[in-house]
Amino acid sequence: MSDAIEAAARALFDARRTAQPITAVPAEWVPQTLADAYRLQDAVMRHEGVAGGWKVLAGAEGEPMCAPIPASRYHADGTSLDQAGLLIFLTEVEVGVKLGRTLAEKGTPYTPEEAAAAIVSLHPALEMCASSFDAGVEASHLLKMGDLQSNAAVIVGAALPAPATLDLANLDIALAYDDAPVAGTAVGASWQQIVEAIAWLANHAISRGLSLNEGDVIITGARVKHPATGPMEVEARLAGMAPVTLTLT
Repeated sequence: MSDAIEAAARALFDARRTAQPITAVPAEWVPQTLADAYRLQDAVMRHEGVAGGWKVLAGAEGEPMCAPIPASRYHADGTSLDQAGLLIFLTEVEVGVKLGRTLAEKGTPYTPEEAAAAIVSLHPALEMCASSFDAGVEASHLLKMGDLQSNAAVIVGAALPAPATLDLANLDIALAYDDAPVAGTAVGASWQQIVEAIAWLANHAISRGLSLNEGDVIITGARVKHPATGPMEVEARLAGMAPVTLTLT
């Protein structure tokens, strides 16, 4: 690991730990390739500790993008979070999946069928995103990728047994702040696209010397996004699932 990657990882970790955004980005911190961004993620995780899951973009063209999420950033439905203390600026509504078995090195790549068999439940989820950078700092896409794709927290709602019986590709979603609707959609990744992304993620994690573990919750891409300005009550309703809620203080 290069000194530059370690310095960048430490700065990103400290920004979140102290709620003091980074005010200057040395050129040597900026990843030049996606592989460099993933190496930066791994370095950040060495500071953050054990992962509780991942985020992966299901259903997009080309190879998915991903990041591990520290276990400390997962929260139960109805939790309260300090917006300023976590540098939160954005709410995303996602479909999460929970694994009932570990997907580790086995000699051959995982298939979507094997990924589907490992999923025990689906969950409505809120991902709260944060910026580790001061408003005046220009941070590249790859540097934000290295910053665990701007993750600050994941709020996990009630389980729905897998496999999916909902039409996830045409899932009605509504996001409300203080009971007032702010955003919605009915378009997103299908169940097949989600399991394809989980299979890809399992193989990708193995290439980094990691694994997807039993109990991990993996969020599968933003379906709704809206700026977060607290204090307020946040509620997402996904058709066929229980609401998932959060209080921003």
